[in-house]
Amino acid sequence: MTPDFDPGANLPPTSPVAALSANPLTWWRSLPPGALDLPAQRRLRAFLVAAPPLPLPGWEAAIQADPAAAIGVAITVLAEGVARPDSLDRALSVVVVCAALGDPACRALLMHVLGRRSRRRADLDLLRLAHAWRDGGRRETDLTLAPSR
Repeated sequence: MTPDFDPGANLPPTSPVAALSANPLTWWRSLPPGALDLPAQRRLRAFLVAAPPLPLPGWEAAIQADPAAAIGVAITVLAEGVARPDSLDRALSVVVVCAALGDPACRALLMHVLGRRSRRRADLDLLRLAHAWRDGGRRETDLTLAPSR
């Protein structure tokens, strides 16, 4: 992905996502469920599609918002002895897309990972974020992001 590539560049200025300057692949560890509205989901998915693929089975299905594939990819990355930040961000970004679409298993995995990180780093903000995902309900679903049934 080139540094100049920004799939959110054409978002309307009124979109809350347009104001976000952080790398979308780090949103899983910083944004609550309410911030991942449809424009945010589209921007994050565009970054995932443009990023180098993870060489893992199920990656293509995971970036198409398949919750089972997203969990499989994330667990594989989390199980590595040393998780590389770039792989971890991509793997948990596909999980957060599915969680934002309302998948309870992806929300549970995200809560678990955020909770562990908060305990390891004594970070109350991460703990609050984990609680926000626990308490967050189903968000708007965009049929272009939801897995086909």
